[in-house]
Amino acid sequence: MNTVKKGDKLENKVFEQFRDDISNDRFWARKECCRIYQKKSYYSQDRKKNIIFDISIEIFLPNQETYSQLVLIECKNYNHKVPVDDVEEFYTKAQQISAGKINTIVVSNNAFQEGAFNFSESKGIGLLRYYDRDNLDWILTRSPSSIVSASYALNEWSTAYKGLHSSNYESKYFDFYGYIHQQYTNSIRLFIDYLIKQGQDEDYIKAISSAENIVGKDELFVKYLEESEIEKLCEGLLSEIGYSFGEVPLDDLCSLLKDKHGLKVVETLDLPQGVLGQILFESLEILINEEHKNEARKRFTLAHELGHFLLGHSQYMRGEKCHESSLNIEQPNEVGIKDVMRMEWQANQFASCLLLPKNQFIETFKTVAERNGLSNRGFGVLYLDDQRCNQAAYYNVTSPLMKRFKVSRQAIKIRLKKLGFLNEFSNITTQKYFTSWLRLGQSDKF
Repeated sequence: MNTVKKGDKLENKVFEQFRDDISNDRFWARKECCRIYQKKSYYSQDRKKNIIFDISIEIFLPNQETYSQLVLIECKNYNHKVPVDDVEEFYTKAQQISAGKINTIVVSNNAFQEGAFNFSESKGIGLLRYYDRDNLDWILTRSPSSIVSASYALNEWSTAYKGLHSSNYESKYFDFYGYIHQQYTNSIRLFIDYLIKQGQDEDYIKAISSAENIVGKDELFVKYLEESEIEKLCEGLLSEIGYSFGEVPLDDLCSLLKDKHGLKVVETLDLPQGVLGQILFESLEILINEEHKNEARKRFTLAHELGHFLLGHSQYMRGEKCHESSLNIEQPNEVGIKDVMRMEWQANQFASCLLLPKNQFIETFKTVAERNGLSNRGFGVLYLDDQRCNQAAYYNVTSPLMKRFKVSRQAIKIRLKKLGFLNEFSNITTQKYFTSWLRLGQSDKF
């Protein structure tokens, strides 16, 4: 691909993303106050002719026919860092346009040289690094950088710094990293806000703010589901395939979903390194890494991806890649990209409920616990700390459960903790726990 085609490819991607945000009213300014163009020309008094810019966004005050703010964007598709010369050249070109207040942004698929940051700071130029959403772990239906909350973005500036300074930095979750006025951010809204308002007087900020999209408190992007809702869904599915006891026949569930919805499950060697599984909603396909050596992990990965499909996550994303780390995500408490991680937690919860059906699992666990002479002594049937006797009891109980349901010990452990049968403590926590009971005169409980 020649340099022109490479540049056009990046330019088209960036244009489509900003256009999508504007048309869906997710941009910094309200959609009725915005117009976005590709390859539009603006008159240069110095050249006595028009200059064409890759992308331009015109921002109008309400009820005005002439734009008040012009955002000019230059795209650089390089296999090396963007040099300061390119940023300087673009700035010089943009300064020849006299109509309205002008802000400039250089977008690159690569990092920037240090000199580019210095020049950017002196001239108020925004620097953006773009990552193609199709290559991220979560292929969301909307730009991740447009849904990131301000509070979360401010806490995650270090990832933006790495993405903008290091060519080798690979983003898993964010499509944009930005730098403007000494601020690093993965939120497009914060980036544009810094770009437009920094250095302006109060009267202008007040005026341009009349075109701004008003954002209230952080809102949830992914619907919250109670654990009981996921449990009930799994019970219905298991009943539909005639499950009664023991290992859950995932092949039967996959056949059912193929017949009802056309969902295909394919084992392949073509997944990227480290990816255990992937779901693609557009083709209704689940890909499972054929190189899985651990059958239990393979089953949990498949159940995880089935969870994304059956929990309706297609309304939030077009696809997802499942890594080892994805299988350990707990229920997120923060809003932001953590809110999107709620889908990963829901998929894990689904996999746990599906592979370890509640009633059958409890029945089997109680049988195994009684066989090992275990009962609830006030702090759970299983008490896992660093003591050898408690660890032996834990392994004696979980091993037959792993064999019966063909899942990992970690999956068993999480399910037991959720159901209240297992309490896990470190040595320090154990000492504090015992000490507090002794102070309360509860030593007879042990």
